[in-house]
Amino acid sequence: MKKPTTEEVKKLIESHASIVNLGSSIDAVDEEWIVKAEAALNRPLPDSYKWFLKEYAGGDIRGYEIYSIYSKPFESAVGCDIVFQHLANRKAGLLDDSKLEFFRTDLDETFFFEYNEFQGGECPIYLWFPSGSVHYADNFYEFLYKRITEYSS
Repeated sequence: MKKPTTEEVKKLIESHASIVNLGSSIDAVDEEWIVKAEAALNRPLPDSYKWFLKEYAGGDIRGYEIYSIYSKPFESAVGCDIVFQHLANRKAGLLDDSKLEFFRTDLDETFFFEYNEFQGGECPIYLWFPSGSVHYADNFYEFLYKRITEYSS
């Protein structure tokens, strides 16, 4: 698969409004909260994911919420705040610290950024199943593109 551009991702999102429900740049996560999240996580967020936070803030694909930053203290954010979820996963021993979960379905699919392979501001994305993990996308743009395309088939 060729790497999708941000414009291609935006067009795909716009053309699939029946299954994609995202915020807008008006709802964007402030840079201050992105910096706080990176400090709490003790790692930089991938550039493509930060683009998503600044462009859409958050939302869902076919009812499955993409974790965001809720712009409130992380310990009390609950829900699908990426920092809250990571801290809860770490405490429960569900994923090792090199994996940052950002999307989960009720089909036992968990998607995460793999920080052991962080390079050039990006993390590859893996899909975790109870039986193991497989590479899914090279960055968050590709994740969005693939997920939307798969759900629209």
